[in-house]
Amino acid sequence: MAQTSIHETQSSFPLPDAFSSALVEIFERVQPSIVQVHTEGRGGGTGVIWHEDGRIITNNHVVARDDARVQVALVDGRTLEATVLHRNPRLDLALLQVAGDNLKALPVGDSARLRVGEWVFAIGHPWGQRWVVTAGIVSAMSSVKIDDDLTTKYIKSDVLLAPGNSGGPLLNADGRVVGINAMILGGDLSVSIPEQVVSTWLAGLPGRRVTLGIEIQTLELPSSVRQATQSQQATGVMVVGIRPERPSQYNDLFIGDILLSVAGKPVKDTSALRQALSERAESKTIPLTLLRGGKVITTDVATLMLERGSL
Repeated sequence: MAQTSIHETQSSFPLPDAFSSALVEIFERVQPSIVQVHTEGRGGGTGVIWHEDGRIITNNHVVARDDARVQVALVDGRTLEATVLHRNPRLDLALLQVAGDNLKALPVGDSARLRVGEWVFAIGHPWGQRWVVTAGIVSAMSSVKIDDDLTTKYIKSDVLLAPGNSGGPLLNADGRVVGINAMILGGDLSVSIPEQVVSTWLAGLPGRRVTLGIEIQTLELPSSVRQATQSQQATGVMVVGIRPERPSQYNDLFIGDILLSVAGKPVKDTSALRQALSERAESKTIPLTLLRGGKVITTDVATLMLERGSL
């Protein structure tokens, strides 16, 4: 009678212990570089610390309101005020700036080297749950025509995303960001903006940043001042401090000044001021309309140029 032998075989698929341990190590390593983005009156999303100087990438739709207060929460418990430096609604990208110590940038990979079937991971804050990890594979690399003059690329994957993941990283198996998670397609596919699209956009931004060298805060305007402004805006930005880097001989801005507009563009909050300044990156002076001593005046104010590090 024939005898049947059963031989135990080991799977060559490297998932169990070593691979699992590697994923845990990657998550613990990248977690400090991923932030939760809070937008006043809108909810939240996720962001990636792109540079140790405090520049953060997220989706434009996460911070779409110009007048909304934006904050970011770090894994160490800190909450930092954020300013929208630049935005691109067509690419759904936004660049934030925060001021903080010991910020750790997420290593950037090369999205051009991604292959269909490759493992990828997402970390974000779906439904308000913090630092949630999901995994999947690259399903496709697609080109999409946004409008007549813009065609861009997207990464499609079966990584599970939900509201709150927007703006977070798509990571490769080395823990490097290869995309920014943007949306969920019908069915089970998710869409991410490739790292190369993000890097190309950043490289095209102005190489210098304009600042006024002042400390500011948003405040509500009295009804008499609202009527005096062309837009009848409800809020403005008050100068609460002069920074040491602003030369005293400029003598054109004072504590207590309330900034109303830049070059005719209303300044309703600190984010709007930053955005207005970013649009005049090469200007040595800018026309400011402000409230001083109970009078609304327009004057040319000297700017300071800050060289930005390479993006």
